Amino acid sequence: MSALKSSLALFALFAASCTSTLSQPRAVSETTFDATPILVRGVSIVHPSKGTVDAPSDILIDGGKIIEIAPGGTLLAPSRAMTIDGSGKFALPGLIDVHAHVGEGGAMPNTDASRARALNQFLRYGVTTVFVPGATGAGDADWPQLRQRCTSGELSCPDLFGTGSLITAPGSHPVSTIFGMPDDVPAATTESRGVTLLRPGTDVAKLVRNKKAAGATAIKIVIEDGPPPWYPKPRLSDDDIDRIVSAAHAESMPVFAHVSSVDQVRIALEAGVDGIMHGPTDLLPPELTRKMAERGMWYVPTFSLYDGILTWALKQKEADPYALKGVAPEVIDSLALSEFLAEAAEDEAGARTYLTNALENLKRVSGAGVPIALGSDVNNPFVYPGYSAHEELTFMVRAGLTPAQALSAATAGGAAFLQLSRQLGRIEVGFEADLLLLDRNPLERIQNSRTIAAVITNGKVVPRVVSVE
Repeated sequence: MSALKSSLALFALFAASCTSTLSQPRAVSETTFDATPILVRGVSIVHPSKGTVDAPSDILIDGGKIIEIAPGGTLLAPSRAMTIDGSGKFALPGLIDVHAHVGEGGAMPNTDASRARALNQFLRYGVTTVFVPGATGAGDADWPQLRQRCTSGELSCPDLFGTGSLITAPGSHPVSTIFGMPDDVPAATTESRGVTLLRPGTDVAKLVRNKKAAGATAIKIVIEDGPPPWYPKPRLSDDDIDRIVSAAHAESMPVFAHVSSVDQVRIALEAGVDGIMHGPTDLLPPELTRKMAERGMWYVPTFSLYDGILTWALKQKEADPYALKGVAPEVIDSLALSEFLAEAAEDEAGARTYLTNALENLKRVSGAGVPIALGSDVNNPFVYPGYSAHEELTFMVRAGLTPAQALSAATAGGAAFLQLSRQLGRIEVGFEADLLLLDRNPLERIQNSRTIAAVITNGKVVPRVVSVE
């Protein structure tokens, strides 16, 4: 689809321990805190999968884990603990974005500095876990070092999972389309952009093993014979796809596919692909959604991508106050340049069709029982780290999901997508201490996910969170 001209175009801390009480969590300063321990007092816990809110509870966090939950006012703070007053607030599991590239979403070069800002921005908006399906800065060569810099604390990051370099066919998307490279481009050149070309004779099993050894937790493939205006282009053959899926599953690694059409969804389904990383831009028929549900194929709609395409097509500037409040001004300004707006990837009619069909397709897959996870496709124009997860939630509800269903896709759904349901996505004893404190109940109105009073990730308080009043 031509929407994916923009979809791939821009593939372009807590040092001091202390004892303190924060009666106003939003007032947490830029000073950071050690991970252990934290006591959140009297907060109402939101359970998206159940659609319920508990009576006020105390949550004790230590070593990056939730170690105890008890009725409000019953837990004593350990020595050296930070105490946060959660009275009148709502604790939501940290948001999970399962389709996010490491960049700021503007029309600027993707640099080490911009990636560092992007990673921190996820946290400031309450996205505590991110799945990165390839691209610049997160390819096979870069992925181990990026994760090490995050786990060591050199960078302020959400928990990172990903695929390393995505796999595509020579002469296919995005190499010959977005990158404008010849069919015989050297492998090192595409790998520097986070893309692996599957050439004839490649030992697929070895390729998959090498990606796993580099820290990849899944494989991403491109099933694409375009998009227009470049159509037709070669794509991975059905045999190539089968070999990749078989090799990945032998290593207990799921395979997720970039698709743009219903026909490509069928190809992915028949090959045993575990999930699709965009909703198609044509409408999914009932027989296909039924088969997707039967197979448990994950669906990641990426509304933010399609909305960004529409904004670009209309030559509009970013107007959402919640984006303007937390996204760097230079990123916003880069998308308002006349020369950038003149290069809009789509016309208005096409862009509106993509978004309209994406909304209808989510309604159809949800009704059929297809598993859904939130993914925004961060780093495309107007698709900003962290902010776009809240935009996705809004579109999910607009498509017909309840706030509880949308929030479940962004928490427990994301954890299940990552095969980490026993440690992420819920506020329970033994789970990772990733949570948001909100001023208002998000089950009543989905935009209440933006009323962030505090963010805790891996048992640490995130400074400078982005909230609406």
